Amino acid sequence: MIFLKNRFWLLFLIAPVGLISAQSYEQLNPEIEKILNEVVITATKTKRQLSTTTVPVTLIQTKDIENTNALRIQGVLDEYTGLNTVSSALGTGIQLQGLDADYSLIMIDGVPIIGRLNGVLDLSRLSVSNISHIEIIKGPSSVLFGSNALAGVVNIITKSPKDEQSVELSSKASSFQTYDFAINGLYSKNKYKGIISANSYSTGGYDLASNYQGYNLSTDYYGKTVSPHSNYSLSIQNGYKISDQLDIHFNARYFKESEKYDFVDDKDAVIHGNGNVVDWSIKPWVTYQVSPKLKSTIRYSYNQYRTETNENFKKDDVMYSHSFYNENYGLLEWQNDFKVNNKHEFTLGAGYEMEGVQTSRLSDDQFHNANNKFLYLQYILTYKDNLNVVLGSRYEQHKNYASQFNPKISFKYNIAPQYVIKASVGRGFKKPDFKQLYFNYTNNAIGYTVLGTTYVEEGMNNLLSQNEIAINPENNQPVIYDLYYNILENGGKIEAESSTGINLGMSIRSIDNTIIDFNLFRNDLQNLIETTPIALKKNGWQAYSYQNLNRVYTQGAEVNVKYYWGDHLKICGGYQYLDAKDKKVYEQKKGKGKIKT
Repeated sequence: MIFLKNRFWLLFLIAPVGLISAQSYEQLNPEIEKILNEVVITATKTKRQLSTTTVPVTLIQTKDIENTNALRIQGVLDEYTGLNTVSSALGTGIQLQGLDADYSLIMIDGVPIIGRLNGVLDLSRLSVSNISHIEIIKGPSSVLFGSNALAGVVNIITKSPKDEQSVELSSKASSFQTYDFAINGLYSKNKYKGIISANSYSTGGYDLASNYQGYNLSTDYYGKTVSPHSNYSLSIQNGYKISDQLDIHFNARYFKESEKYDFVDDKDAVIHGNGNVVDWSIKPWVTYQVSPKLKSTIRYSYNQYRTETNENFKKDDVMYSHSFYNENYGLLEWQNDFKVNNKHEFTLGAGYEMEGVQTSRLSDDQFHNANNKFLYLQYILTYKDNLNVVLGSRYEQHKNYASQFNPKISFKYNIAPQYVIKASVGRGFKKPDFKQLYFNYTNNAIGYTVLGTTYVEEGMNNLLSQNEIAINPENNQPVIYDLYYNILENGGKIEAESSTGINLGMSIRSIDNTIIDFNLFRNDLQNLIETTPIALKKNGWQAYSYQNLNRVYTQGAEVNVKYYWGDHLKICGGYQYLDAKDKKVYEQKKGKGKIKT
């Protein structure tokens, strides 16, 4: 494996030399130049051409989304190297650079999406019908976006109002009685621009004939793997230009989903249930051009996510269980962009985040709150159209964990118009969430239990009193693992996760109609919060809680090749090599320590 890795690094170093000797252009191919002139905003929170970004950016354009013929957003992301969508009973999430889905921040128009269950934000609830494009930043991005941007950021940009009046209709049908209908209406008059989008989606559900811990999901479990469900969504965007200096905007989004399902619990009782999800948000903001060099923006966003499930015994319709989950998120932010001249730009921002969760799955049903204050500063240097340097830092003061300071530096250098080098080093972090601190949940369909660290002692005592923990026949004692006692010794406290990420890449455009992108990356993580088994239950499943793993890393390389054949055909190929290890275990295997069993 070491030989293979060394050979890959050698290829990374010598490939550009071969391409330079093969062909060189004084200017870029017009088709390539058109792509590089696309404007993105996520990399710096300001509008910039893709060609000037200093960090790895994947831009999925409108045409690319349409060509996938996907109904939901995960169908689009599946097509791209290094964007690994992972599915579970809790939904579909996205992995970046080898890190789990809960380390990727997902936003719509710059507003974080809430409603993560067990760390996974279900992408299947996001329709593609009103999406303009998707911007993906790989690597730690907490310097601009705070927690959860440890692996990167996925910013879904919806369609913007235009200077026209039009109505767009679309409908799609596929297997498993799956139907999708969408309508977009655009209106513009004088100083007002608006767009309204609606989408309806339904599916009859299906079974997956795959194995999970020795079970065949299509035969060993009762009910469908993906249950029948339907949803609809509505989004509105409004913009009004009061004067040449002042713009006001108001966006709103609403989503509702209903699902019916059946399962058999660990006592072979047949249960039927129904669940509902409601997700809505509002985002008003004001932009004021103070002077030709200074622009000030005040944004406010509020998002609420609610779920409720009711389950009854199918035999007599007596209630089996009832659960709910309510999450609120509010963000007030003031951003100031100051362009000194064509070389120097500054961005100064400050804000306040408000979060709250109330759920039947926590240790109690009270509303848990957490607030956060933050301040960030960014400097951009542009020198002779060849060099771009971005320096940034962010300071956060949070209610539930220690203050965080996240610096980042990145640069882009054009060796020639066809050869570009990018490098970045930055720090990211992810705070412990409410679930990891206060969870008290047992999956009745399967039988496992998850306990938050502050509740783990009380939760374990309840499992013991209910005679749910397995007994070791050799000593007649409950099967409780050492990790449970480690959590007790730490007082149920877990630290915020952090990561130092390094990216080094090169873009080659010397071959006609072709872009070749290389990127090497490494993420060194500390205090990584992982699910850990703490006891064995009598039903054969585990009881889990959470712990910090001190030293973990992911590293690897990506190569992507895009060939543009005219305006209608694009051929893409990509490969990612990934290596992830717990440093402590790796050093023990190399003989630097003893492996504990």
